[in-house]
Amino acid sequence: MKPHSLIVLLFTSTAVLADDLDYYRDVYPFLKANCISCHNKTTTKADLNMETPELMIKGGESGPSVIPGNGAESLLVTASLHTKDMEMPPPNNKSGAVNLIPEQIATLKQWIDQGAKSSVMVERAVVLQAFSASIDPIYSVAMTKDGRYVACGRSNHIYVYDMATRQFVAQISDPSEKNGAAHRALVQSLAFSPDGTHLASGSFREVKIWKLVDGKPMGGAAKSSLAPASADLLKKIATAGKVVVQSSAMSSDGKQVVTGCDDGSVRVWDAATAKPVIELRGSVAATKKMAELDWSIAAQTLEQAFQKSEITRIEAQDKALDVLLGKAKEAIVAMNKVLPEKQKAVPPITEAKTTAQKAVDEVAAKIKAVPSGKPDAALDKQLKDVQDKLITAKMTEVSALAAVSAAQSNVKDAEDDVKRITDSKAVNAKAVAAANIAMAAAKTVQDKAAADLAAAKLVLTKTSTKPIAVSFSADAARVVSMFDNGTLRVWAAATGMPIQESTGNAAAITTITSAPDGSFVATKAVTQTVGSSPSWVLERKIDQKGLFADRVNAVRFSPDGKTLATGGGELSRSGDIVFFDVTTGKATQTWKEKHADTVLCLDYSPDGKRLASGAADKIARVTDIATGKQVNVFEGHTHHVMGVAFRNDGRVLATAGADGAVMTWDMINGERKRKIEGWTKEVTSLQFIGATNQIVASAGDNRLRIVTDDGTEVRAMANLPDYMQAAASAPDGSTVIGGGEDSILRVWDGKGKELAAFGAK
Repeated sequence: MKPHSLIVLLFTSTAVLADDLDYYRDVYPFLKANCISCHNKTTTKADLNMETPELMIKGGESGPSVIPGNGAESLLVTASLHTKDMEMPPPNNKSGAVNLIPEQIATLKQWIDQGAKSSVMVERAVVLQAFSASIDPIYSVAMTKDGRYVACGRSNHIYVYDMATRQFVAQISDPSEKNGAAHRALVQSLAFSPDGTHLASGSFREVKIWKLVDGKPMGGAAKSSLAPASADLLKKIATAGKVVVQSSAMSSDGKQVVTGCDDGSVRVWDAATAKPVIELRGSVAATKKMAELDWSIAAQTLEQAFQKSEITRIEAQDKALDVLLGKAKEAIVAMNKVLPEKQKAVPPITEAKTTAQKAVDEVAAKIKAVPSGKPDAALDKQLKDVQDKLITAKMTEVSALAAVSAAQSNVKDAEDDVKRITDSKAVNAKAVAAANIAMAAAKTVQDKAAADLAAAKLVLTKTSTKPIAVSFSADAARVVSMFDNGTLRVWAAATGMPIQESTGNAAAITTITSAPDGSFVATKAVTQTVGSSPSWVLERKIDQKGLFADRVNAVRFSPDGKTLATGGGELSRSGDIVFFDVTTGKATQTWKEKHADTVLCLDYSPDGKRLASGAADKIARVTDIATGKQVNVFEGHTHHVMGVAFRNDGRVLATAGADGAVMTWDMINGERKRKIEGWTKEVTSLQFIGATNQIVASAGDNRLRIVTDDGTEVRAMANLPDYMQAAASAPDGSTVIGGGEDSILRVWDGKGKELAAFGAK
């Protein structure tokens, strides 16, 4: 392992009296290891915060944990001694805290007896030794938006690979660090800018931004021309490929032949069998345009699928509404049928009540007319009888009127239901119409993109320019051709991807030589050079004191590339997010304690207006960037949220959990869409693939999985040798990468076939 040094911060004391114990020097270390993990401002068990002497004296549910001057009676000491029915820390606790040893308890008691005095934290720089050779994991990977370059962090180093040639490109290093290191500490996070010209990396209390610069040919390097293929081999190739060969060159190892053909193509052949290996056509611009068309086709496919699902949802809702509408109409008919009968029954009942009232009045008058004022028993009985009849008549009338009112109310309610349901169906009809319009528009855009793509591919087969000279690079990883219009073009031999080109004036006679640095020099009327390797240089280091409390676990560029968001915080205490202007490196926004524990992952919404964050507090949040106000809070994971990713249309957010699950969330209604399971360990990262609904996820169960956001598994790269920490995919899904604890960066094609495995250089 390369020598290495790291600056970290430890705590020492400013105590003056040698006889006095110092809190931060003598007590804090063992309390932090065994007590404060459960008793802090975030996880305040029993309402007790033990982060400072003052807070311990304040105490919690059981009163003060520390009584200055009386260690023997202090709850903290008795709990540590497991007396008075107290046992701290509790057995089998999740924090890994262990019982204090007798010497620590004695120190604790002595410090309390001396008054439980606080002290002052003083930072002291300490130089650490090199990392162990076994500490070389890949914690993060990043891929440029076009899928061309891939970066991974190993230990405190950063490596870049070219997916076109499937080769190592560069080790990014900071000149101020030793032995080619990029950071002092482990590389925790990586992200390319949208245009691929910048790479951000996060480590312990610092972020660095690296800039892509074009490599330059090695001045004065010897150039060697590659010999053309033999006439006999060219004859075999011409016969097998049914082409006319205009120029040719053998690879330096003699295993392959590149030919320039009269149909405008450049082709690579197996020299032993004369069988075709790959056909090279197109330009960098054409490839970029076709990638954009592919993206558009995928985005419009996603849009159509969404609108179709909306129509299906609304149609199902309409069916349910139709059932309710039918019931409401039936209720109206039924109530209108019985209402006249109930209304007809009221007058006779009211008349009977009036008659009963009259009978009561008559008997009452007779009683009042009795001279003695004392009616006989017969009159009393007669009065009671007519009063009972009156009560019954009144109750009957109340019931009859209530029956009429209930029937009328039921009719009114049913009529209101009919209106409400009819209005809802009208709104739904408009929504369906809008969805159909949107779906048709998406189909139109998709069809045009598909037609443009087909036309672009057709153009490749009918090029009017002819390759008049061809050559391999020294390692046969690149192929170059000079065309009769003066264009000098380079392809990656492994993938057929055009990677660089240069334009000039046409020339009748041209020779091409390859340099040891991988560049090509074409000599004609003037000299053109193309194909030199790019490199990344340190543009900016961000490590201002107080910005980052600990490791920077997440870095993410905004969609326009102008802002860099970083996530971190202090373990078990806070989750902080800081935004930086990429041009100046200045902090533009700081969200302190956005989460209750350290932030582990970030992602911008496609429109750049919102930021999703996931943290060790088991929560994912979506925040409006302009106002800093929370838009959504998603709770469902039972462990750390280790990855967040927006779908290309912004309608779905996916989260990866250390609980072994991926969850997708509907950003329209703010509810969980699906819980996707099938992992046996932590899901460590995730990313939506291009403009599709497919998600690539890495996990600790030695697998990379590709699943749709509704939970269907598309593919799995299984039986990997070690814990996978990170994964990424090219927009079209043609290339998938993953890295983990074994330090190997693996590359697969879209079907899951392993194409390459890169170890540390």
